[in-house]
Amino acid sequence: MRGYQLSQIATAEYAGARRVSYSSISDFHRKADLFLTKGALKDLTPEALADLKRNGNRLYFDAVDELPPPTTSEFADALVASSVMAFTNHSRDYPAVPVTLVNHHVDPRLPATPVRSGEEPMRLGYFGEPLNAIFGGSLESHVDVVHVDTSDTSTAWMKKLPGYTMHYAMRRNPGADNFKPFLKGFTAAHMNANILIQDTEREALEWLGEDYPFLHRGPISEDSILAAIERAGRGVGSSDWRFGLRRMAEIRERTSPKRIGAELRRLFAE
Repeated sequence: MRGYQLSQIATAEYAGARRVSYSSISDFHRKADLFLTKGALKDLTPEALADLKRNGNRLYFDAVDELPPPTTSEFADALVASSVMAFTNHSRDYPAVPVTLVNHHVDPRLPATPVRSGEEPMRLGYFGEPLNAIFGGSLESHVDVVHVDTSDTSTAWMKKLPGYTMHYAMRRNPGADNFKPFLKGFTAAHMNANILIQDTEREALEWLGEDYPFLHRGPISEDSILAAIERAGRGVGSSDWRFGLRRMAEIRERTSPKRIGAELRRLFAE
């Protein structure tokens, strides 16, 4: 997603005013702005990075949810943050390297945003690897699990998205990833759906705000999650439900291709 898809967003943003291409790092590059994906950074040795610099290229490091590589301070012309928490931490840890926020985008192959009245019965779905979420006991009878294999490019699961008015995102190991973007929240927002997630997820809290009505607060147990699901179901059509949808609409706008394109333009301008 941070390779080909992001290059397509950049292509649309520059609309022919600047050449944008997606290519292998093994290709010859000279006097170019090179946006280096997480995968490319893992493959590039210090010697290869030095060669790229000698050829007059500007290097932009995008580690996404991982720590920037040890070569960052020596070779990066700018460090890209794909999440708010990454931006905060990278800015602190790399004071000599410019850090720019380019938020993660949603998959452009998602179905069109459903138009909802806000009165539809709550249907709760989890989209992802089941092992990453809290399940067990009677939770499975309240949450539809749609398995998403990130190594598979199939879009079959996306066709199921419009049928759900709330997304389940209770994480089994909260905070396990260094700087994981709030992609599940972005997907829910683009589906005009609310989301249930614990308030200890710092990146989610940055986007949703402390006042978001469907944050799970306090100690987590099967009973506490079931109670949160029940409260959400009772809240359909209420002021809380509509407030939640308005907050998700703000997130949808902030992660639109137009906004992400503008962030890319700012990155390369700096």
